[in-house]
Amino acid sequence: MLSQWIYWLKCKMHRLPRLYGVLYHAATFNLDYLKLRLSRVVYPSRFGGLWTDRQDFTVQLDRKVRAGQVSVEEAQDLASFSEQGYLILPGAVSSEAIDAYLTDLDTLRTKDDTPLKVTSFELENPIQYNSEVHARYKSIRTVDDYFYLSGARALLFDETIERYLKLLLDKDPVLTQSLNFLHGSQQGMHKDTAFVVMNSPIKFLGVWIALEDVKAGSGELIYFPGSHRWQDYLFSGHFKHYDKMRDGPRSLDDNYLWLYREAEKRGTQEAHFLAKKGDVLIWHADLAHGGANVVDTNATRRSLVGHFCSQGVKPLYCYYKPAQRKTYTDGNWHYMSSYYRR
Repeated sequence: MLSQWIYWLKCKMHRLPRLYGVLYHAATFNLDYLKLRLSRVVYPSRFGGLWTDRQDFTVQLDRKVRAGQVSVEEAQDLASFSEQGYLILPGAVSSEAIDAYLTDLDTLRTKDDTPLKVTSFELENPIQYNSEVHARYKSIRTVDDYFYLSGARALLFDETIERYLKLLLDKDPVLTQSLNFLHGSQQGMHKDTAFVVMNSPIKFLGVWIALEDVKAGSGELIYFPGSHRWQDYLFSGHFKHYDKMRDGPRSLDDNYLWLYREAEKRGTQEAHFLAKKGDVLIWHADLAHGGANVVDTNATRRSLVGHFCSQGVKPLYCYYKPAQRKTYTDGNWHYMSSYYRR
């Protein structure tokens, strides 16, 4: 009932974007984000960011190294992330852990009453997994399988991954979403801040795990290095995130073209990530990335993606899906889901 009321009010406010913006920020109030906005620290974005985005990042990093909170090697990685907007961890996840996860996933998928859901660009809403649907849509992805599979949580919270998530977020990470891909997504160049909406718009990270060796032409991951420091693209002139009803489908095309024009203006070349099985890429919420075109239609690109925010930050679905607000724990790991609940 609450979600219906929010939807009705949202429709009414679309013609008044400034008022809608005020109400949106009031409804998704976050004290940490308020402090960030009121601080005198300078960030590339008006919406703030991670501590690695701060103008005084090198000072903060040096302080952490001297305090023994960050090793010299980790400091080099953090400095690279601050500049480039991503970090590659070669062979971070073991093949054995990946194989165990894939076996458990296949077992859960084959159950008649499997709880797993899938989404794709062609589907208007998530639907229950079945093999026919999975074979029909090339952009299909299984969502949040970590909710049922401890093996998925073990991959996404791998010791090395978790360590860097804590360093980058400066707090314990919370897993809010995952996507399992069989094929390349072929998704156009975009920034996650447009679609993965948090009440602190930039305080989250993406994690991409290669579940097999990735071949050129299979729809490999592509990105614009350093694009997390570009100026904000504002939907409807005010918003960091995209809303189809508010902004219209054309605004996505405009955003896509803007990203490529910005890259051309800055001389930024499109990078392709031809990962080996077990390689991991962690990216900044505002890094422009996507899926390359699939040239070899028989090729797979098995991968697992997770989105993590820091503790104290909440995804937007907590507000329009009140039943999904609960945070679950598995040892020291924290996770939630917009699709499933216990």
